Amino acid sequence: MLGINWKLHDTAAALVDGEGKVWALAEEERFTRVKHAWDSYPRNAARFCLSTAGIDWQDLDVVAIGWDLPKWGVWGENDKEQLYRSLFGPEAVGHPDAPELSFVEHHLAHAYSAFYASGFKQAGVLVTDGAGEQESISIYSADAGGLKLKRRWPRGYSLGSMYEAATRLLGFGYLDAGKTMGLAPYGMAEASALLPFGDVVGDETGNLHTPFGLVPESTYPEVTEAWRKHLAARFGTVTHEGDQLHTDPVAVQIAASVQRTVEETIRHLHAETVSLTGVPEVCISGGVALNCVANGRLPEPLYVPPFPHDSGVALGAAWSESPPAPGKLLDSPYLGRAIVPGRELDELREDGFLVTDFDPSKTADLLTAGSIGAVAEGRSEVGPRALCHRSIMAMPHSTSVRDTINRIKGREMWRPLAPVTLPEYARRLWPDQGRRELYMVGNTVISAHAQEVMPASAHVDGTTRPQVLPPGQAPVAESLLTEFAARGLPPVLVNTSFNGRGEPIVDTAGDAVRAFRALGLDFLVLGEHLVHSPTRSAPSQAE
Repeated sequence: MLGINWKLHDTAAALVDGEGKVWALAEEERFTRVKHAWDSYPRNAARFCLSTAGIDWQDLDVVAIGWDLPKWGVWGENDKEQLYRSLFGPEAVGHPDAPELSFVEHHLAHAYSAFYASGFKQAGVLVTDGAGEQESISIYSADAGGLKLKRRWPRGYSLGSMYEAATRLLGFGYLDAGKTMGLAPYGMAEASALLPFGDVVGDETGNLHTPFGLVPESTYPEVTEAWRKHLAARFGTVTHEGDQLHTDPVAVQIAASVQRTVEETIRHLHAETVSLTGVPEVCISGGVALNCVANGRLPEPLYVPPFPHDSGVALGAAWSESPPAPGKLLDSPYLGRAIVPGRELDELREDGFLVTDFDPSKTADLLTAGSIGAVAEGRSEVGPRALCHRSIMAMPHSTSVRDTINRIKGREMWRPLAPVTLPEYARRLWPDQGRRELYMVGNTVISAHAQEVMPASAHVDGTTRPQVLPPGQAPVAESLLTEFAARGLPPVLVNTSFNGRGEPIVDTAGDAVRAFRALGLDFLVLGEHLVHSPTRSAPSQAE
């Protein structure tokens, strides 16, 4: 079963077999190097999925799209022909062995992707995003019998629209909501306001009251524009830009207010999910589920997949045709292409770089000497959060490290960085975050000890977005953390995505080398090799 997300942004493809096993899940942006792969066919991602399993398109039974395109009104007579020609070549058009085509409601595909990855045998599933075909919030019950819709809200209740309106008012680009979330703590203590989002539960008669009198048929652009007008009229004009936004009182008010409103609304929706389904286990998906601060406010047991955004519906669509048995946690988030260094290593040597076998001790020496480097090993992680297979890493012992990394990556200087640590050390740094710790999908307060040993990964409000690394998942990062522990050092590292400004996370060895050079990093772990400049040779431990 090949599942795809196609038509808007975050184009992707996923392949599962008859038992629901995931063979591959890849985002088209990693191949084309165009962030979010807007309005693209997932041709490269689909071909990668097939090659990973060693099959071709004639072996597929179904291509499942994570949108009900006919219901949405964006499916024409020639679309199937164009889709199959793009994915498989002209010979697939009209071929008797061509796979069937199915359409899956967008929110349902999100729900499938979360529940069957969660490890829960039964759960309520909350989906909230910008908009599906006609809805912006949906609640499902899920168990061995499948998924059942319990309740949904129209587009007028779009949390994604509200947050997008604020993000654009702040001067950020489309799908830059993570920046708004990072700015919010600068205004949360004094300047935040609860916005008139509406009554998501309903009054005593069960009637809903949407904000601004928006009707169910309101389009995503109409809802977003209504929020833009409201925010601009209520708070005024943002006058600062970029690095100075955290000092702009209007900007921090806007960011803090939409963030507070999302957090309060998600808490209500979580409670409604538990009430409607009768079980405490909850899965969350949809673009709003990337709001790790809101996720961090929710009680356990909770699951947010590493791909709650639209790329994840490719897997959800495939699983709608062939789901695994519920109760098994997703094996691995590393479902993309593998690092296979080739000519890149020779070119680095020719340019004067030292290329040796990866050695945890030597790499730890570089890190403790103040170097900032990157790791590119194994198959790439799926989703927007780097999980140590495509990561920039450094010691988190000083806020100057955060500033240097933000400057290298062209990020706003007030933006936070995340940490990664080992399971046995995590509870010294932050409270247990359950499955949220696996994929950096939940924010949490940190301890006084964490404030002391990892200031580069502590945000202004004393929180962080952590990753706890399970054994065997990311050998390079695990070996470095283990080496630090053996030396009596705190086993924690800064972990941020390996990419330049406006670029997708690196995917191949070639991508990694290009980014390593462009960013001017001190070292690169490329597969089983360590690359660094002779001028960044670390002192020996004896020294």
